[in-house]
Amino acid sequence: MMTEDEVFYQVSFVVIGSPIDNPHPGAIMSVDKRPEVGEIVRFGGENFEVLEVQELTPVTGNFGFLHVTCRRAQPA
Repeated sequence: MMTEDEVFYQVSFVVIGSPIDNPHPGAIMSVDKRPEVGEIVRFGGENFEVLEVQELTPVTGNFGFLHVTCRRAQPA
């Protein structure tokens, strides 16, 4: 049986709440760990807080597709 550690994901990251004068286009990336709500992820040179994770298709073999909604993380 396959474990979570052996699954790879293609993830569509959508950034919400960006100011109109500084929008972020989001990203599509391959990752080897499923993002979790509340986690901070980094792409495009910025940090983002994961707000929602949706499975777009069930994992097939060792591959899955996810949609992640996130917002720019507040500076620490």
